[in-house]
Amino acid sequence: MSAKKSRFDGLDVAAMTSHLKRTMLGFKLANVYDGSALGVNSSASGGGNDKAARGVYMFKLADPSSGPAAVPVVASKDDLKSDGGENKEGDNVTSATSSNAAADSKRVMLLIESGVRFHPTTHYSQSSSGSSSMPSNFAMKLRKHLRNLRLENVTQLGNLDRVVDFRFGSGNYAHHLLLELYAQGNIILTDGEYRILALLRTHEYEVKNESDGGGGGGVDNGDEVKVRVGNVYPVTFATTLSMEKGGAGDDTEVSNDNDESNDSGADADTAAPKGIVAM
Repeated sequence: MSAKKSRFDGLDVAAMTSHLKRTMLGFKLANVYDGSALGVNSSASGGGNDKAARGVYMFKLADPSSGPAAVPVVASKDDLKSDGGENKEGDNVTSATSSNAAADSKRVMLLIESGVRFHPTTHYSQSSSGSSSMPSNFAMKLRKHLRNLRLENVTQLGNLDRVVDFRFGSGNYAHHLLLELYAQGNIILTDGEYRILALLRTHEYEVKNESDGGGGGGVDNGDEVKVRVGNVYPVTFATTLSMEKGGAGDDTEVSNDNDESNDSGADADTAAPKGIVAM
């Protein structure tokens, strides 16, 4: 019996990316929830690690082609009496239920778990969607920048690499949500030019100098490419390293931009502290 798979590999990413392109492109983002708010826990933690569960987010998307949901009009008691229909009120209740079901059928939930997986799901607590619990800072940031934008494209970066680029909106409204599925994973929100607005954790890539000849030593003399708020996301390094060992290191938890008043995240020096180094 084969071992249970704990996270997506490159082929899984390719298959799911193709599926989302066929089924979700053009859908409008209605809301973003923390996974714990909808009763969804991290698969990597087995549901028992609160820290890992904070890397799970639920994206509610709606099909705009279906139009707004019809609002049922319930007749008053006087109208029911004048019509002489004893079952009119019950008929209206049934109509309301049917309208709600039709509206729900045009909505999908996309689960994204940092470092592990992404896929549509129906396994969440319906009653928790209206929960009054305060969403995390990262979920609030995602709502602010992405809500009401359409999912325009889903791309697997590199050659079967474990980095996925979700593009929401177009033109001046374009934003990218980058999901890293290697090492400890990451979720990065950028603008249309890939300048980082928010992310789960910061880290650095160490780049070997050409003088090192790509040998085993000399890493200490390399330049550092920082993945942090205000910097441009290094697509080339991310896709290359995801095929190697990925980001090895500690499990440093990082906030989005550590400055809620700075919406653009331009002050990168005040962002989250130095995290891991990917080799």
